[in-house]
Amino acid sequence: MLTIPDLLLPAEVAQLAALMDGAEYDDGRATAHGLAAGVKQNRQVSRRWPAIASLDAILDTALRRCRVFRECLSPSAHSQPIYSRYGVGDGYGPHVDAVMNGMPPMRQDLSMTIFLSPNDSYAGGELCLHHPLWGQQRIKLPAGGAFVYPTTVIHEVLPVESGERRVAVLWVQSFFRDPDIREMVADLRRCVETAKTIPNGDPLPISKVLGNLERKFIST
Repeated sequence: MLTIPDLLLPAEVAQLAALMDGAEYDDGRATAHGLAAGVKQNRQVSRRWPAIASLDAILDTALRRCRVFRECLSPSAHSQPIYSRYGVGDGYGPHVDAVMNGMPPMRQDLSMTIFLSPNDSYAGGELCLHHPLWGQQRIKLPAGGAFVYPTTVIHEVLPVESGERRVAVLWVQSFFRDPDIREMVADLRRCVETAKTIPNGDPLPISKVLGNLERKFIST
């Protein structure tokens, strides 16, 4: 699990808010699959709305800029984002996200929620993860922050009690579907960067191990 506190710049958050104010919306259940459709209540920016490309462009710029996103998750692909609004009483009951999505199909290894509303502008609406060992974990980040977690985890969005919750969500396919290997690769990348800063440090041996590990386990 990974928190990226400043994925979006304040100006980007403002641009997204202005666009979402004038957007066209669909019932959120249109993108829910299986059991999830029965527990979802929100509205989502319609993919038929012409200006949704502007929303996507802002978010794509932020993801491309984010070094933590690249180095920790090793993304090989990500889904089209979903831009959601939750009013009072809206929520998304316990569910597990789909294994595959898109065309051509993409494996969904990691789920990502990007918070777009100031966290003091609404009550309730926390992202709540249910883990058999850790119990419940509730996440509510300031606008512009992102939280990434394994798509395998049961999770929900608690009902909004006041105000409005806005988020973007997307799913990531990693070059390393094994989370342990993904973490080792991220750790070795940090070690290479650290070795570069040490006087007379030699990052080459670590780079060799990193490259060989990537060759052995990389997949799409």
